[in-house]
Amino acid sequence: MYNNQRPGPPPGAHPPYPPQQQYPLQVFPAQPQQPPLPQQPQPQPGKPKGSGRRKGGLALILLGVLPLLLSGAIVGQAISNSRQLISNKAFVPKAWHNLRTDEIFPEHLGARAGRAEQPGWSRQAIAKESGCAEALRTDFGKSAMAQGCVTTLRGTYVDIGGTFAITLAVVVVGSYEQAQLVAEEYFWATDPGPLVQPVAAPGTPAAEWTKDKPIAGGATSVGLSTNRPPYVVAVSVGPADGSRDVRSLPGEWKGDSQGEARVYQNVVADVLNDFAIGFNDIMRGKK
Repeated sequence: MYNNQRPGPPPGAHPPYPPQQQYPLQVFPAQPQQPPLPQQPQPQPGKPKGSGRRKGGLALILLGVLPLLLSGAIVGQAISNSRQLISNKAFVPKAWHNLRTDEIFPEHLGARAGRAEQPGWSRQAIAKESGCAEALRTDFGKSAMAQGCVTTLRGTYVDIGGTFAITLAVVVVGSYEQAQLVAEEYFWATDPGPLVQPVAAPGTPAAEWTKDKPIAGGATSVGLSTNRPPYVVAVSVGPADGSRDVRSLPGEWKGDSQGEARVYQNVVADVLNDFAIGFNDIMRGKK
């Protein structure tokens, strides 16, 4: 008998797969590249919030305060410059005329503690301006006039203990060089004797400070060659007690006359030094 069926696959065999369908190759256009997303700024570690505002406030404060500080410094410098009279060379030779007499002869003169021969001094009188022949002792007056003496200013002081009396004189001559010549001739260390006519002050401890009372004296120059003041400072020193004669002590104290006279000469050195420095400072605007 004829069997028209095809024999099947043997047992355990898989049927064949149908052939795969072929698809045409598809090409896709390239996609445009997207820009990267912007990154958010990361906060700085440890930076406190609001520091920017604080910095801005500090800047505003500085901008406001700095001009004030600068303007204050400028004003201060202007005041300082106005006091530096030494910068005006024309002032120094005219200082005796432009300054008040109570600036030239202040109410009190200084003292260094611990030295009896250098006491503090209290002003008793200021004399009127006068010529050198009238205000100065004979030889000293002639020397000053030979160097172009213009005028003389005088002031009288008594020490705080009432022991010593002095009359100081500011002698105005022709130039700084001429002042040096006079000061060298009558320098206090050479013990030239009294150089200034005393000025008595009635009703004061210097009421008996008359012509025959001075014991010692001397002179010195003022300032330096940088400001070149045409001044000589001179002084006469003696006892404030008009009844006392230091040069003729009685009895057993007679041998001490020379020693006591030297005390007055020491007063001359101290007073001249202090007054000359003070007068120079006033001319320079330091007081």
